Amino acid sequence: MGVKEAIKETKKYALRYGQKLNKQQVFERLISTQIFSKKELLSQLQEKSVEKELESNYWQEKVKKAQTLTQKHLLKMRGILMVGVTGSVAAEWVKKNSDIDLLIVTKSDQLWWWRLYLRVYIWWHRIPHRRFGKKEKANEFCFNLWLSENNLRIPTHKENLKNANDLIMMKVVLNKEDIYERFLRKNDWVKGFLATGYNFKIRNNPIKSQLEEKRSAFWVKMINLVLFVGQYIYMCLRSRKLVKNVDLTQAFFHDEN
Repeated sequence: MGVKEAIKETKKYALRYGQKLNKQQVFERLISTQIFSKKELLSQLQEKSVEKELESNYWQEKVKKAQTLTQKHLLKMRGILMVGVTGSVAAEWVKKNSDIDLLIVTKSDQLWWWRLYLRVYIWWHRIPHRRFGKKEKANEFCFNLWLSENNLRIPTHKENLKNANDLIMMKVVLNKEDIYERFLRKNDWVKGFLATGYNFKIRNNPIKSQLEEKRSAFWVKMINLVLFVGQYIYMCLRSRKLVKNVDLTQAFFHDEN
């Protein structure tokens, strides 16, 4: 597929979600297994053929709210290594009344401890957040994606074009120990959909340190296991069915895709 065809396919895909792309968005989300240079792509994008950005800056305002939440609260939580804004906010095509989806990465074997701690914390501090089974409200935080440091790769059945776009467009507001850079490299499947955007992210996010993944003590693993079982049973009882896409090292509380 040549660059012209890739541009056409990219715009067509975005329109399925009602989105019109600017030049930078076309570049990062270019649907092709071939890598194109930005210069090569821009030569094919005439100004009149590229849709302008939304006049509203709702997505920027919502990213700032996530940054404030992180700096004021999440930064001091030692077991949380990364916070990324995902969904429609990250895609830069969001409505004013939309909530703010977040991806959280924790230290190895500590996901369920920090999930429980965070739930209590946000309740105690009255931080607006989306509750189970409730409709989204403007600017509520939705902690719906969780990964553990020892399992950063997205599951095979979720390796698709939609999630590739979500990964490329994610706005990282907290990044400790080069976890975002490691996350990118673990998910090299993205280049099978968006090779240009993935290559751009890799080149602009080099790993600065050679940290070895630390193994957790046995007692840490056991506590995490007990907390996982307890929270999983609770979720199943509330939903009255088995909860999918949830295990010891990952949890995806969003629509199937």
